[in-house]
Order: sequence, then C-alpha cells, then structure tokens
Amino acid sequence: MGLGFIILGMFVVLCGAITIYMGYKYMQLQRSMDGYKVLLKLSDKNNTELQFQIQELDTKYINVADKLSKTIHQKKSSEVRLGKIGENLAPFTDIWPWDPNNFRFVGSPVDGMQFTEDMIYIVEIKTGNSRLSKYQAKCRDLVMEGKITFVTYRIGEEGTKITEFPIEKDLIK
Repeated sequence: MGLGFIILGMFVVLCGAITIYMGYKYMQLQRSMDGYKVLLKLSDKNNTELQFQIQELDTKYINVADKLSKTIHQKKSSEVRLGKIGENLAPFTDIWPWDPNNFRFVGSPVDGMQFTEDMIYIVEIKTGNSRLSKYQAKCRDLVMEGKITFVTYRIGEEGTKITEFPIEKDLIK
C-alpha cells in the first residue's frame, strides 16, 4: 500500500480521536450541569450564588458546544479534502488494477474513466465510509441497465449534429 494511503489513514484516525474526545468532554460538561441543577432545586440557600454558577456553566456549555460544532465541521471538511486527495492518488497506488496512464479524471458526477483494450470503466473513488450520492447512484443504475451509448457531436460549417448513433426523438430540438 502506498505511503499516501498510510498518511491518509493516520489523518482519518486522528480526526476520529479528536471528535471522540470532544464528544466525551461535552458529555462530562452536560453531566456536571445536571448535577448543579439538582442542587439548585434542593436548596434555596445561596440561591444567587447557585444561579451565578448555573449561568457560568451555561456559558461554558455554549462555548464547548460551539467548539464541538467547529471541530465536527473541521473534521467533515478534512474528510472532504482527504477524499479529494485519495481520488487524485488512487490511480497511482500499487493496488490500482489498471494502467494509470489510461485513466482520465472527469470530476463530476463520477471521478473518472479508465480505458483498457477491451473495456471502458466508469470509476467513482470513495474513501473512508463515504457513499455514492443520489446522482452517482442514478448514473450507476443507468449503466447497469445498459442505458449508455457513444455519440459524436459534430460542429461544422453547416451547423451542429449528433452522428454515429440512432438519434432518439427526445434529443432532437
């Protein structure tokens, strides 16, 4: 396995550990706040002081919740960047089953096309637990149903036309 995938794997593990740690701290703070609220109900003595402490805890809770939200956003953003890096490196890894020189990046809705002597592969590269988008799944289904064809779109002095396949009525404008 290539060094790029090892580095990517370490990065994913680090992001996951940070998320778990922030979730743990969030739960600890929540439990602490619940305890203070129980104390407030049990004793009206020092009510002002307890209300101040609750306000302080509420502020800390909001700060931790904000930090957790930012961390989750950063993790998701990192996962997207990691996915983009994986997409670009995948054809050049030791485990890529084809000649990477015959891979062409498309970008969207699929990552690319791999050409061999006897087959053309439409390739979507995924990292981690990512899944196909609805549009990618629809493209996969259309290919599986055989609803794929090759066309030549010719631009010339007489205008434009689609050649090299029987034109369907819904394509004619």
